Amino acid sequence: MQLEVAHAVEITKLFEYVNRKEDTLIHLVRKHQHNTNSAVLQMARCLKTEVQKETRKVKDSIADKSKGRWHGKRMHGQLPHKFNEKLVDIEQSYCCLKSGDIKGETESTFVAAQDQPISKNYFKKIILKEEIEGKSLLCKQHEETIDHLTSGCPILAKNEYLMRHDKVCTHLHYLICKVLGTENTHKLYTCITKSVCEDRNVTVLWNQVVHTDRDVTAYKPGVIKKKMRKHAH
Repeated sequence: MQLEVAHAVEITKLFEYVNRKEDTLIHLVRKHQHNTNSAVLQMARCLKTEVQKETRKVKDSIADKSKGRWHGKRMHGQLPHKFNEKLVDIEQSYCCLKSGDIKGETESTFVAAQDQPISKNYFKKIILKEEIEGKSLLCKQHEETIDHLTSGCPILAKNEYLMRHDKVCTHLHYLICKVLGTENTHKLYTCITKSVCEDRNVTVLWNQVVHTDRDVTAYKPGVIKKKMRKHAH
């Protein structure tokens, strides 16, 4: 059985080589094959299809086993379980990795933060079994996990989270103004964000307080896009 598989693989490789190689002699061989329509050529075509099917099955089996082991890990398996939650777009979550626009160091840090093996107090206590306190050094209230540091620390929410929010909204404001034609700079880092940008029909407000009839906790949204109403004469 192993000899038959090896024979099928070699014939398939030779068939692919003859069809892919651009050479005068190879071209004559390829022309001769198509003219004669030999039994070997027919067998190579059939074997190629069978080998591709078997290779696809093996790859799918390996991928399924690797995915199962990933889901079963106590620490690294937290990410795929979170992706199964509602309101999580898997394609958008991996978009920055697929685009190839970030540096290797940034990508490695990004993946490490997702898998949560970064050396924090909770990781040292639970995974490394060190005899230390697992609470956050900042707030002293919650476990020092990656999720807590990125989005759940009350100390960081006062400044660092706000700065991160403003940077995202600055980028969004820049893109909106570029579409409207009110922004002429070609680079985001050279753009000075204006509180009010007006077009003929649209007004874009940046970081403005919104007065409402009832109490709203988040009364200062990052970007407001307001369309002008046409008055009848």
